[in-house]
Amino acid sequence: MKLKELFKITRGTKVILVITFAVSVTAVIFAFCYYRSVNRSEDPRIYNARKLLTIFDSKGNTLSVAEAFNYLDSAFTIFDNLPDYKSSFEKGVIYNNKCSVLLIKALYDSTASDHEKSILLNLSLNYCDSSIAVYNKWIDEWGNLSEEEIREKITPMMSNNPGAFQGLSFDKILNRRVRNLVTAQIETPRRLSVCMTNKGTIFRHMMQADSAFFYYNHALALWKENRTAESNLSVLMGGEPVKPSLIKSLFPPDKNKK
Repeated sequence: MKLKELFKITRGTKVILVITFAVSVTAVIFAFCYYRSVNRSEDPRIYNARKLLTIFDSKGNTLSVAEAFNYLDSAFTIFDNLPDYKSSFEKGVIYNNKCSVLLIKALYDSTASDHEKSILLNLSLNYCDSSIAVYNKWIDEWGNLSEEEIREKITPMMSNNPGAFQGLSFDKILNRRVRNLVTAQIETPRRLSVCMTNKGTIFRHMMQADSAFFYYNHALALWKENRTAESNLSVLMGGEPVKPSLIKSLFPPDKNKK
C-alpha cells in the first residue's frame, strides 16, 4: 500500500470533518456573542470591583493577608462610593472574605504565636459581625420584595448617574441588576449561614463551646444543606466529620430553590 493511500480521505470522512468544523465555528461564535452580551450588561461602575473579587477567588490561599486585603479593600471602596450599592450584599461578601482570610491564618499558620492567633481570631470575629450586619440589613430591605418591586426601587437609584451608562443599553444593565437581586434573595440567607458557621468556628477555637454550638445550629436553621456547619457541629459534639451521602454528592440541591 502506497503512503498516499494511507492518508486518503473518503467522502464520508470529509463530510464529518466539514460538519465538525462548522459546529466548532458556530460554538465559538455563540460563546463570543454570549459573553460579549453578558459583559455589556454588567454595570460598568462595578466592573473593576467584580474583576478584583474574581482575582481574589481564583488565587485563593496563595495570597498573603496584605495581598488579599488589598484586593478586597479596593473592591469595597468601589461599592461604598456608589449610593445604590451602599448597603449592597456584596459588601457583606467582602467582610466575610476578610473574616475567612484571617481565620485561615489563625488556624493554619504554624509560625503564629498563641498571642498572634488570639488577635487574628478577634479580628476575624469583628469582620464576621460586620458581614452579618450587612446581610441582615439587606434581607430586611430587599429579601421579601417581588421582582417588580425591586425594579421600581432600583431604577431611580441607577438613573441618577446616566453618564456612567453612555454607549451601553441601560435597560440590559438594569435587567441584569434586577436578576442579580432576585438571585440574592435566595443566596444571601445562605451567605449569612456561612457567616454563622465562621462565627461558630471562631468561638470553637476560642474555647467557647456553648457559643460555637449556638452559631452552628443557627447556620443550619438558615440553610439546612450547610455541610460545613453540620460537620463542625458533629466534631464539636465529639463525633466524626460529616460526609455527604453518595446521592447528595451526585445530586446536590438546586441552588436556585429556597
